[in-house]
Amino acid sequence: IQLINILRDASPDVALGRVYLPQDMLRAEGVSTEEVLQRKTSPGYRKVVATVADRAKSYLLEAEIGKSTLPGMGPLFVQIIVELYREYLFKLEQIGYDNLNNISGERVKISTMQKLMASIKATIVVLTKR
Repeated sequence: IQLINILRDASPDVALGRVYLPQDMLRAEGVSTEEVLQRKTSPGYRKVVATVADRAKSYLLEAEIGKSTLPGMGPLFVQIIVELYREYLFKLEQIGYDNLNNISGERVKISTMQKLMASIKATIVVLTKR
């Protein structure tokens, strides 16, 4: 979840002079912190964002698998979070992993309808696995 929050909040973080993406990955792609702070989204930058997004997807899958060990409503709550955060990753993919240059300089967002649909999907997933 935190990896996705880092990706989702990159634009407002840059406005505050902060870059939370892994520095070693940025360097390996030839991207400097200064370039990120200037909102330059090179192919190397987008590759780092995509790589972190892929890592986050694998963690979401692990959470989804592990949810069955939780009591009560735990599995439903985990599945809702998984579905919501998958929507953020899908949005990042749709915008070409350019999370710095959104129109208003805000974080990457999903709509209320997307949130509702993700919650409904999570409920169906959990109820059909019982």
